[in-house]
Amino acid sequence: MTAEDSIPQTSPVVLDEPEGELRAGALSGVGVFAQGLAAAAPSVAIASVPGSLFLVAGKGALWAAIVGGVLVYLVATVIALQARRTVSSGSLGTYAGNGLGPVAAFVTGWALIIGYIGFAAGGVLGAVLYFNAFLQEIGLHTDHLAVKIVLLVLATAAALYIPFRGVSVSVKFGLGFEVVSLLAIAIILVASYVTYGARFDGAQFSLSHLGSSATLIAAVTAVGSYAGFESAASLGHEARDAHRNVPRAILRLVIGLGILYLLATYPEVLGFGGPKQLDADSTPLPIVAQNAGVSWVTYAVDLTLGTAMIVFSSAVINSGSRSLFTLSREHALPRALGRVHTRFRTPHVAIAFVGLVGFVIGLIGTVTSVGRFQWDVYVGIVSSYAYLFAYLLVAIATPLWLRRIRALSPAGLVVSVLAVAGIVYVIYKNLIPVPEGAYKYLPYVFLALLLIGLVRFLRLRISRPDVAARVGSIQTLSAAEQERLADLGILDAIRRPTAH
Repeated sequence: MTAEDSIPQTSPVVLDEPEGELRAGALSGVGVFAQGLAAAAPSVAIASVPGSLFLVAGKGALWAAIVGGVLVYLVATVIALQARRTVSSGSLGTYAGNGLGPVAAFVTGWALIIGYIGFAAGGVLGAVLYFNAFLQEIGLHTDHLAVKIVLLVLATAAALYIPFRGVSVSVKFGLGFEVVSLLAIAIILVASYVTYGARFDGAQFSLSHLGSSATLIAAVTAVGSYAGFESAASLGHEARDAHRNVPRAILRLVIGLGILYLLATYPEVLGFGGPKQLDADSTPLPIVAQNAGVSWVTYAVDLTLGTAMIVFSSAVINSGSRSLFTLSREHALPRALGRVHTRFRTPHVAIAFVGLVGFVIGLIGTVTSVGRFQWDVYVGIVSSYAYLFAYLLVAIATPLWLRRIRALSPAGLVVSVLAVAGIVYVIYKNLIPVPEGAYKYLPYVFLALLLIGLVRFLRLRISRPDVAARVGSIQTLSAAEQERLADLGILDAIRRPTAH
């Protein structure tokens, strides 16, 4: 028996603890749900995603939302199959690694980091859009580049400060502003239903949209509108009763968000067809509000959504920093990213890295002529590809891992197969036929970013094979699962062997 084999199975497998640990048991079940809610940011999604879907797919936006919702529910069910048994701050990277090994663990974690950074950029850029719109509505001339950059700096600073102070602070801010924002948005949606509801828009329900590649390109963005729900899984170390609260939060979030998004997409698409047109540098909800005759509510919407965008960015920075933290603790990324603040017990270096890269991406959208909303759509689609890729690997890995630990059921296998088939089909339709315009390049932008991470891992495997073999191994089994595996005599099945 080696020293490594003597590590108690009741503890997570930690390679080293150079800079302290995250705060254990800091969040209740409600807190885990609230973090997932803040990261999924339904108010942000309702404010921006239907507009993004409409820009890509037109009247096919509703079907894109439906396809995305079904896919995400299948993925959430697959994630829950593992989360009931084991949790980790490595989130989906750990789950992919359980079934497919350390290469999959690293590239899944890397893909999530790409997605989190992209959405962090989208959050601060969205905050600038809404705060800028508010200032213009009250008569200030703020449509100058210098003002936009200052607003971007302030939004990024706020988005970094909240997660820096601790996950419980982030959760309190997130839940509060989500409620306020959703109440303001509800006024616009109800007004749109009242204004247009007497006219049934059959074009939105036409099955012909399902054969359109534009609809399935938009479905990638629809999947991205849920992205963040899985961030609850990254709180495995910081949640109380994590093996119960994490999977419960994941499934409840997806069901609730799916209903909410469908109820919001239909009236917003109706609203985009009014006199005021949606363009590449617009804020979508105020367009709907003006066309529905309730433009007065846009003052409240702009303020609350600007703040909600910052909170959303904070939530995805939280999640992205924990993916970086875990990979750093496994020595797959620079050690500095694994440092924990001595007072707040947060991965402050990783938080700063995610936030600052997001700021640079947002700055590009601010200073170029693409249009901030259109740039946000591009970044969102690339980020959504990253999530789709991560979800695909987890859906493939989960039944393999469950079979290895003798826990695979027919239902679990069916759900996993359906999730894999659905994701592969959506990806295929995004490539064939070739999309028009910039959209045809976006899958390859993601692949290029993914390749950077893969090269990093392959270099690690050559130079330090023992470290590479342990990527994705930091996790904690539930007491019930430990007992079950011990009874079967396969407790070590959770642990991948190290390289020699």
